[in-house]
Amino acid sequence: MTTALTAEADAFAATLGQVLADHAVPDVWRPGTPADDRTPALNGALAAIGWAELVADPEALPFLGPAAVELGRGLAPLNEVDLILGGSPLHQGLARYPAERVVERTREGLREHRVLTATPVAYGDCLAVHTVETEPTGASVEPTAESAWLRAQTGYLAGLAAGALDLAVEHVTQRPAFGTTLSGLEGVQLRLADAAAAAEGLRGLVAQDDCGHAALAYAGRAAETVVSQCHQVVGAIGFTLEFPLHRYSRRARVLAAWNEAWLEGALT
Repeated sequence: MTTALTAEADAFAATLGQVLADHAVPDVWRPGTPADDRTPALNGALAAIGWAELVADPEALPFLGPAAVELGRGLAPLNEVDLILGGSPLHQGLARYPAERVVERTREGLREHRVLTATPVAYGDCLAVHTVETEPTGASVEPTAESAWLRAQTGYLAGLAAGALDLAVEHVTQRPAFGTTLSGLEGVQLRLADAAAAAEGLRGLVAQDDCGHAALAYAGRAAETVVSQCHQVVGAIGFTLEFPLHRYSRRARVLAAWNEAWLEGALT
């Protein structure tokens, strides 16, 4: 990627990040109930800066990774990433944010299905997960669309890791402990150093040419590692609904499990 194109991609990502800061996604998830975090205001704001056009442009691949990092950092609804695939991923009758179309992995590749019925279910995060009944349309998904989606999914996980780390660093630099702050304790510093190295590695992964199935599988595990380290230094408050760290860790763990199931056919 040329320096000029890298600068343009970073500028677009910064603009997208500001949109997310201006349209913060509310935490609508509560245990035991279906939850959908889509907001019309954010969707409109992303459309206004050209996100929908970007995901449909095969020439825009260099922009997707950095932009998706900001989507994850800002806890954007994941349907903004699934737009790239052309429909939400379907696995064992479950689909997140289902609309008219969902996508299933088959022995012949990715195939599009038409949604006939959709029933919301309680899930571990506000991904608007539904049980769906579908029928195949006969249409396939272009490999280029899947490649772009895999890169964006990896970037999103990198953003979740970065967002969790930002929260943890802010907390430990403000929390008094033993005559200093938590950030002055060696054990805390070591955990955050490990988390920062993993988060930076994830960001670098998005820029690689071969950011595909294996990269996404690794990203799920790495993001879980980062959020686990962040919870260790933040302590019990990190598991409360009042402190936002749980939003990053919950989504990272749910997506790691979801992607592992989705990728099983691709990696075996």
